Amino acid sequence: MRVIGDLTRLNARRYPQKTALVMGDTRVPYAELEARANRLAHGLMALGVAPGDRVAILALNCPEYAVVVSAVAKCGAVLVPLNFRYRRDELAYVINDAGPRVLLAGPEMLPLVEEARGAFAPPVRALVSLAGPAPAGGLTLQQATDGRPVRPPAVDVDADSPAMIMYTSGTTGFPKGVLYSHASFLGVYHGVVIEGDMRHDDVVMVTMPLFHNGGLNVLLQPALMLGATAVMMAKGFDPDATLEAVARDRVTLTMWVPTMLAMLARRGIGSHDTSSLKTLWYGSSPIAAPVLAAAREMFDAGFYQWYGQTETGMNSVLRPEDHARRSQCTGREMFNAELRIVDGDGRDVPVGGVGEIISAQRCQGMIGYWKNEEATRATIRDGWIYTGDLARVEGDGYFTVIDRKRDMIISGAENIYPKEIEDLLVTHPAVSEVAVFGIPDDIYGESVAAAVVRKGGHEVDEQEIIAFCATRLASYKKPRRVEFVADLPKNATGKVTKHVLRAPFWPGRGR
Repeated sequence: MRVIGDLTRLNARRYPQKTALVMGDTRVPYAELEARANRLAHGLMALGVAPGDRVAILALNCPEYAVVVSAVAKCGAVLVPLNFRYRRDELAYVINDAGPRVLLAGPEMLPLVEEARGAFAPPVRALVSLAGPAPAGGLTLQQATDGRPVRPPAVDVDADSPAMIMYTSGTTGFPKGVLYSHASFLGVYHGVVIEGDMRHDDVVMVTMPLFHNGGLNVLLQPALMLGATAVMMAKGFDPDATLEAVARDRVTLTMWVPTMLAMLARRGIGSHDTSSLKTLWYGSSPIAAPVLAAAREMFDAGFYQWYGQTETGMNSVLRPEDHARRSQCTGREMFNAELRIVDGDGRDVPVGGVGEIISAQRCQGMIGYWKNEEATRATIRDGWIYTGDLARVEGDGYFTVIDRKRDMIISGAENIYPKEIEDLLVTHPAVSEVAVFGIPDDIYGESVAAAVVRKGGHEVDEQEIIAFCATRLASYKKPRRVEFVADLPKNATGKVTKHVLRAPFWPGRGR
């Protein structure tokens, strides 16, 4: 396999009648997936799509999503997966940044598209609905594919050419488009398949949204590369529906982000049969120790913690055998990745030291940021991608992510890592979730603030939270301000958007 379009082509030849996709009662075998992808590829080319053109998709998880991914790759075009949680202005911003020739939209997304279309500049040249009636001035998927050949299009796709623009989740402002090649994505797929022990006979559940790397390029695409079966779940994470699908479809492998694991831990398995689940991946955001402990108690499965970024691909893993002796670590680099942890001068830090994680661009890394040379130069230096993540070197290749560099609080010349305080506070019996961030301090520059979500039925006040920290942390690390909130602000992938929490405290002040 050289390019993304090969995934369906080769597996249709190897396993034509094997089920590739499952969603509810729908089952799509590999031969059908390939035929539908080829017809759509020819249909897109008839709409004027040429190699290098962008094609956007705005849809909930559905089998048609996998068809579009393969079809766009076969054209040599560049796929732009769009966040289905965007509002009008956010959608217009990304459409205008990417400049897609064609937009394919799920029927649920058409009202949003109609609302935003007037702000598209230039307008999208063709709008295709994945299901239901044709949109105004557009086509249905069936109209775009009817009568098209089932053979692959005669397009020679370069493995080093762009395959997708994955937009960052935007935890600090407007998202940036991360331009990725076919070769880099195949590097990601090979890495997670081998390090994550995915097998051809696995039934892989995809609960994460497909506009996100975790759903599309860590779960769905690697499963299709192996000829495994992918069980696709709809929008939103419903613990009951998820556990029912695990039992019904005999799911063997999945990836659940820490927020999902926390929801499952609160709910419990109940009477659901989860005995088929043998491989459980997690990642995307830090996990609290109590959540991980509860999950490991609930599921008789091998746990794998992944670390990576949209810009770097997936480049470290903490395997099941590591969890017994290094459960507090993040992991160590995968076999086809290369990581360093460096100080401000670019020198490797020693064991016990803290520095920024940098990842080799080759093998899995991005080409650069789409139409943003300044950000590309700031992030990629001498072939290394600077992640902005701070980690402690643990020895034997292991490391522990401490925090985001931009989230670090500097108070009176002391470096304070919010994650350390968050990890402590979630052990408080009255705390459900917490986010720690820096606020202005006229004397020390910054001081520590905490946004706390109380557990249902529990009461706790600001002084109790501060005292809880004061007896367990150095005095300068304890929060000076505690705010109680109903929910923490999060982006579409469950990551806390700390810039939203910080914003009210910093107007007109540099941080």
